[in-house]
Amino acid sequence: MLSNVSTSFFGFVYWNIMARFFEPAQVGIGSALVSASSLVAILAGLGLRIGLIRFVSESRERAVLLINAAFTLVGVVSLSGAIIYLSGIKYWSPALGFVRENIVFLLLFMFFTATTALSGLTDGSLIAGRMSKYVFWKNTIISVFKIPLPILIFAHWGSFGIFAGMGTGFAVGVLITWLFFLPKVYEGYFPRPAIAKDIMQKVLPYSFANYAANLLNMAPQYIYPLMVLNIVGPENSAYFYVSWMMTMVLSVIPNGISQSLLAEGSHDPKKLGRDGRKVLLLSLGISIPAVGAMVLLGGWLLHFFGPGYSEKGTTVLIYLAIAVIPQCINTLYITVNQVKKQIYLIIAQTSFLSIVALGVGYFWLGRVGLPGIGMAYLTAHLVLSILVFRPLWIALKESYVTSAQVQ
Repeated sequence: MLSNVSTSFFGFVYWNIMARFFEPAQVGIGSALVSASSLVAILAGLGLRIGLIRFVSESRERAVLLINAAFTLVGVVSLSGAIIYLSGIKYWSPALGFVRENIVFLLLFMFFTATTALSGLTDGSLIAGRMSKYVFWKNTIISVFKIPLPILIFAHWGSFGIFAGMGTGFAVGVLITWLFFLPKVYEGYFPRPAIAKDIMQKVLPYSFANYAANLLNMAPQYIYPLMVLNIVGPENSAYFYVSWMMTMVLSVIPNGISQSLLAEGSHDPKKLGRDGRKVLLLSLGISIPAVGAMVLLGGWLLHFFGPGYSEKGTTVLIYLAIAVIPQCINTLYITVNQVKKQIYLIIAQTSFLSIVALGVGYFWLGRVGLPGIGMAYLTAHLVLSILVFRPLWIALKESYVTSAQVQ
């Protein structure tokens, strides 16, 4: 949670500086590049971040081989995914077509997409080793390092410089983790290409299923900015992206706590019921006052980016912030089913969320503008939380009773 809070705080600083130094249209294009690259990186991750957290504890002395094999596979897939995205960029995001016309931009887009994918995988490796403090240090280094780059080094690239500054930060973070943090968690670790067919045969089916579910769950985060860009233009894309970025600070509460539950539940599944109840109470106990503060202060915070951001972004920010409360329930249910390896329930849940959030968002965006996106996102999470609350409570109660009987 502290890692995500740090990342979100410095992200606020980063985009505030970008909004003051660059024109709104440039910020819109830059944020769309970040979203496109991040989407490809998520696709290339193959669910192995969750796979590592779930299976590293079972791999024991072969953990290092599993981690390097995961890095190798994700690196190759992310480069291939970037090439595929760039080859058809004029069809799915014409406003970003200029990247293909510049060989430097093209190569850097591929490189930064790969480092973004590998960055997420390094986080999973550290969490799997139950050393989340290094996730905090790594992501804080990335967040601080990237801030001056678009202005001091990449300013002549305009909107692409915004993207390049962030991508360079990820590259530095991955390198530091490989050379300094992972060797402290896993004895004898050194980054090298590796293939571990026998281990991957066990990990990949679970990872692929979570991969599909994660794509569905994260789809709004990466498709919304591109949807806004293509339907209502780059300036509105900038207004939406900043509002989204601010409210996603709140989502780190349920996500951070639930990731720790996944790591602990993988080490000792018998405690899932007891720990799951604590996670639910802790998530709601922190999220509710945090959401209230964001609703009250969100418009004022947006003023730091400029009057247009406050005028256009406040309403959508309020809807997105309130959605974090039902998200606490939805995220916990996903995590419980990840520990239990009940993948079909995860896919059903994330499919519902993605279809409603994107479908209703597309419908309302064209009719009521940016607030329509927030309304759709809140509706999707609220309805889903109502549907899953009872099975979630039953699952936690059953796990708690089983644990008590064992003890």
